[in-house]
Amino acid sequence: MKKALTLLNTLIIGFAASVWTGTGESSDPVLADREIPAEVASHCLSTLTGLSDACEPSSFMRRWVAKTLRGDLFILTNERCQGRDCRAWLVEKSGTAVDTLLGFDSRFRLREDKGGYPVIESYTTLSTAEGAYSRYEWNGSAYARTASRLVYNVNGVECGTREECHHVANEAIAQKQVDRAVRILERVGGVSWI
Repeated sequence: MKKALTLLNTLIIGFAASVWTGTGESSDPVLADREIPAEVASHCLSTLTGLSDACEPSSFMRRWVAKTLRGDLFILTNERCQGRDCRAWLVEKSGTAVDTLLGFDSRFRLREDKGGYPVIESYTTLSTAEGAYSRYEWNGSAYARTASRLVYNVNGVECGTREECHHVANEAIAQKQVDRAVRILERVGGVSWI
């Protein structure tokens, strides 16, 4: 009797698993090569000129992010891209299509938010001395930039916004690190010291 119940439980679990995966759904979401949106692959083509196979779909790294009411979210990045101009894309795979929700700089971090759509914070290098942080949030129908912050770098170290850098320079002066303070004020304030 006990063997019969164990066999029955096994059959029920096996049947449920086959129904679950038999309809094309699995517990491990996948974005196939053929499902990568054309606008993602075409961007790669325009930024990596000279590399004939640079936009092969297999060169895209896919990372599952979250489950939404409409489908699954994935981050796509081009594994072959190096340097400052690399992009990342957030795409949503639903039962009928794969839509690109947002393209952004490939230096980013995700923060959880309600509804499965994460907050995206990206960093873009503008020059050797300046960079910008952007924050994107889901508004119910699309991603929108909700914040942007210009920051300064001095000798490869971020000191923050203009006001934060002036505060750092004043602290350097108080600590008798005049050379450091002068470098910050020259870079951020555009003041030349002789």
